[in-house]
Amino acid sequence: MKAKTVKTIVKFSLFLLIANLPFLTMTHVLGIDTFLDSFQHPESYQYLKSDKINLPEKKGEYLVLEKPTHVNYALSKGDNILYYAEDGALQCRSILQVHLHQGIKTYYTTTVQEDDLNGPIYDYQIIGKVTGVIEDNIWTSLSLQVWDLSIDNLNAVALLTNT
Repeated sequence: MKAKTVKTIVKFSLFLLIANLPFLTMTHVLGIDTFLDSFQHPESYQYLKSDKINLPEKKGEYLVLEKPTHVNYALSKGDNILYYAEDGALQCRSILQVHLHQGIKTYYTTTVQEDDLNGPIYDYQIIGKVTGVIEDNIWTSLSLQVWDLSIDNLNAVALLTNT
């Protein structure tokens, strides 16, 4: 009888671990604060595959974005952003300088390999701030899909916090 109870507890524990692995993966990639915030503001986060984005780094990754619609959205020097360039191509660059002139913010960006400035970039061109870069493989694709589905359909904040 005791062995059967132990076996049941082990099976249940393994089930819980496997069911939560996608969430643990996303927590590792995004950080716990961003992960929990994604459940409070699901419309402010999205992920994109980098195949159609002009990246200075390698292709075949997912970018997790915080959209400008987020209540605490702010850009500063060092942030990586995804934006539409003047020619309509999607670019992912790091902010090197922020200028404010007559109430209009402009951003100047650079790539990791280059020191030259690209810009000016205006707020209307920016799709969002990159909060995570994830390698494209079967596990991360599954984790992203589970996370995306759950932030819209689960009230995980009530389960994970005391609020």
